[in-house]
Amino acid sequence: MLAMWVPELPFQLAVAREAGLGERPLAFLNPETPRSPSLWFVNRRAKAEGAASGDPLDLALRAVPGLRVLDPSPQTWWQAHAYLGDFLQRWSPQGQLGRMGEALVELRGTEGLYGPPQDAAARILRELRREHGWRGHGGLSSSATAAALAARLEHSVERVAEGGEKAFLGPQSLRRLPDLAPRVHARFQRLGLRRFQDLQPVPVAVVAQLVPERMAPKLLAQVRGEDRLRLPLLAEKPGSSRHPWRLEPPRLPEEVTLAAWCLQRLWQEPRSPRKAVLRWWDVDGEPHHWRASDEDLCEPPLLLAQRVEAAFRERCVRRALVREVELRLAWGLGQAAPLFQEERSKKLGRLEASLARLRARYPAQPVETGWMRAAEEHEAAYAAGA
Repeated sequence: MLAMWVPELPFQLAVAREAGLGERPLAFLNPETPRSPSLWFVNRRAKAEGAASGDPLDLALRAVPGLRVLDPSPQTWWQAHAYLGDFLQRWSPQGQLGRMGEALVELRGTEGLYGPPQDAAARILRELRREHGWRGHGGLSSSATAAALAARLEHSVERVAEGGEKAFLGPQSLRRLPDLAPRVHARFQRLGLRRFQDLQPVPVAVVAQLVPERMAPKLLAQVRGEDRLRLPLLAEKPGSSRHPWRLEPPRLPEEVTLAAWCLQRLWQEPRSPRKAVLRWWDVDGEPHHWRASDEDLCEPPLLLAQRVEAAFRERCVRRALVREVELRLAWGLGQAAPLFQEERSKKLGRLEASLARLRARYPAQPVETGWMRAAEEHEAAYAAGA
């Protein structure tokens, strides 16, 4: 995996428009403080001369006489960030854009086209400089965290050898974890946990007492260099959707035709789900939730919808009336396939493309399975009885 970092991308864009800015201290004006102008963010040269983000404009100009203050153009910056994603699609279908000027690219499987990953990474950076004039740095590692921190060393391409991620990350400060909240970091500081190596041997059960429980495994994987991310497709923009269903009147679990309802939601989106969470509430307000496993998400929609319904009914042990159901889906990852797939799943997976074409061609007369038609008849009878 290649982590790319284009440092100070907004300032590089400004220098590209006006070449004389290259050797000057620069800052952007904060658009949210028009009455008392202040600096939004500053480049490295300005920081070295004493300016800092948030400084009042008049004080900053007195402290750094050569400071050039520029008007901000966030729309231009984000367009350039999007161009970075378009540029990376030429080299790999899998990748993910991060914060401004940051990206992860999966280079496994591209050796036949571009050679070893280190050569491919160097070539990507050269082409980026030639086409856009942007200076970038790269970090290579099977760990996303190690790759990102290697890119920050600002060598052309820094490689972290397989198996050496933990040793490489050990001396790094925990401040370099972008997702670590200041409150959590202050708690670690009080306990003497200041570097990655301080947290690496701590058991997950202990870390779960210091951070939210579901965050603990991810945090330990990051500090140990074990975070092997499965990157989405660059061409498929990630997204999410929320589908609530208020049951009027409330029903028993076996009367909720959940599979047919879920299937319609899965068919409404041409992309594949990368996360599915079902939440429901009983009439007394008791909440419940279930999250689909990676194996479930590998199944075609016809099977995934039935898995959701089966999990829902299995967990409804209170025999209470259900008041509301909500399905949350995250999209954007290409359809994953397990190493060993059942024959039924293969057949239904091949059938999905044909069903999608038929739905598009005959929207008024969709092709439905028997259990879907039965669910529709049940809903119609239920509505008539209500």
